[in-house]
Amino acid sequence: MNHKLLGSLLLTSIFAFTTPALASDDNHKDGHHQAAPEKSHHAKMGKEHHDKCRKKGAHKKKKGHSLSPHWAKTLSDEQRVVVDKMHLKLSSQHSVLKAQATLLQKELNVMTAKDDANQTAIHNKIDELMTVKAEIMKHRYDHLTEMRDALTEQQRITYDMAILKREGVR
Repeated sequence: MNHKLLGSLLLTSIFAFTTPALASDDNHKDGHHQAAPEKSHHAKMGKEHHDKCRKKGAHKKKKGHSLSPHWAKTLSDEQRVVVDKMHLKLSSQHSVLKAQATLLQKELNVMTAKDDANQTAIHNKIDELMTVKAEIMKHRYDHLTEMRDALTEQQRITYDMAILKREGVR
C-alpha cells in the first residue's frame, strides 16, 4: 500500500478518536449509547428566527415587579380544581371556534387568490371571520373575569397586573 495513503488513514483515525464528538468514550457509557446533548433553543433556530426576534424586541430580559409571588403559585387545592374546570370549559369552546376561524381564513384566502375575485363575497367572508373572532374574545374575557372571581383579594393583585400587561388574545 502507498505510504501517503497509510499516513492519511492513520491521521484520520487519530483525529476521529481525539475529537470529542467522534470519540467512543463520549458516545458510549457502560456499553450503552448515550444520546447527543440537546441543542439549546437558540442553536435550533435559524438566522431568520433570530432576526425576527430582534426586530420584535423578543429575548429581552423582562423587568419583573416587586409584588408577591405569581397568583397561580398561591392557589389552594380547591381553587386549582375550579380553575382547571374553567380552563377546560374555555378550551372546549375555543377549539371549535378556532377551527371555524381557520377554515374561514382559508376560504377567504382562496377567494382572494382568484382572478375574478368578488369583493362583496370577500367582505362578507371577512365579516363572518370577525364574528367568530369576536366570539372567541368574548369567551376569553368572560373567562378572565370568572377567574378573578375565583381568586382571593391578594391573588388578584398579580393576576390583575398580568391582565394589564396583556397585548391581546393569541
